[in-house]
Amino acid sequence: MQSVLLDIQKEIKKTIVFITHDLDEALRLGDQIAILRDGEVIQQGTREDIVLRPADDYIESFVKEVNRGRVVQVGAIMRPLDAEHSLSGKATVSSDATLEHAIRSLAHAPDGDIVVVAPLGEPVGVVTFRDLANAMVTMPAQEGDAARAIALA
Repeated sequence: MQSVLLDIQKEIKKTIVFITHDLDEALRLGDQIAILRDGEVIQQGTREDIVLRPADDYIESFVKEVNRGRVVQVGAIMRPLDAEHSLSGKATVSSDATLEHAIRSLAHAPDGDIVVVAPLGEPVGVVTFRDLANAMVTMPAQEGDAARAIALA
């Protein structure tokens, strides 16, 4: 049913407001997600904002069991390309690929890093195994991260 809803949304190109109590469903369907407590928005943002930078302890406990490898996209954690990175012969991964997909690709990358490409194929960043592993591990919210996440809402 979720796949059908996503297909319909792509076809009609309209915003859909979808209310659910299922976090996994929200993470799969939502471009923007708002988490409420007692009728008040606690944090609003992309799935990556919510999962990687929880605004407070409530949100952190809410998302601690989320499989980040299947939710977070590579574009959210990539490092920008710089002059040091040679692109020739490098493995590539799409910026909208999940961390799980990127780790599988990285297993076949001889240099230990992968070039991240935009949907049209142009190089936009790079990720390493360490970048992917760090993004998959639940870290306690940092004071600065909470302030930044709240400012986004």
